[in-house]
Amino acid sequence: MKLSFDHLVHFLYRPPAEALEPLGDAGFHAVAGGQHEAWGTYNSLSYFGLSYIEFFAARSTEIAAKSENPLVQQLLADRPCGEGMGQIALRTSEIERWSERFREQGCQVTGPLAGSRRREDGSLIQWKMLFAKDPRRKYRMPFLIEWADTDESRLADLTRRGVVAPHPNGASEIAYVAIAAHDQADAAEAWQEWLGLKAGPDYYDEELQATCRRLSCPGGDLVFCRPEGDGPAGEALAARGERPFLIRFAGADAGRRVWLFGSRYAW
Repeated sequence: MKLSFDHLVHFLYRPPAEALEPLGDAGFHAVAGGQHEAWGTYNSLSYFGLSYIEFFAARSTEIAAKSENPLVQQLLADRPCGEGMGQIALRTSEIERWSERFREQGCQVTGPLAGSRRREDGSLIQWKMLFAKDPRRKYRMPFLIEWADTDESRLADLTRRGVVAPHPNGASEIAYVAIAAHDQADAAEAWQEWLGLKAGPDYYDEELQATCRRLSCPGGDLVFCRPEGDGPAGEALAARGERPFLIRFAGADAGRRVWLFGSRYAW
């Protein structure tokens, strides 16, 4: 069963439209997304092909607090950590089969749950979400998403609407998302077991001051980082725990880095 990187969820505790100007100043094309009416949340979006970053916030904490969606629950529970990257979604066209696989692995499964978002123009988009928790492991699993439309039709529609468009800074794709971990090998092995992703060898990243292990995933790789000092990986682990903390882009001049809403963006 195939999986692709779908999106990185960046939690905000302010209206997500406030992300648009800082993103634009950094050279990223970003747009207002819309409202998840049943969850009391809303978002802004920045796309790189079909892979994207979602800036996700509670529009109504009263409605959000009543939601049984684990992502909304995490958004509220993570507030003491402050704003920052919080979760990863992987895309599938076989969400029911993945549900069966996770159950066979002994995981506690929630879903598939129906999801929808009302765009600014009033149109409605729909999808399904699958959440799982492995009682044998301490790590939070990514969630899976299956869109109602095909990849081809979604890309054509998003491009026509101007949601997918070139980024002035030249970033064209997500190279990887880095995830802080106390033990990069154990964390990567857990994701391999759950998802069947292939891992490379451990290596030392001098900039992050971390020993890392990279899992290959179409649309954006996943890099688990164990701090080896007081660098960016160590700072992220101390501040926000075992969560995503950096996204790196390809297709642009190297060497630029910005700090946006509690996390690092690099290209």
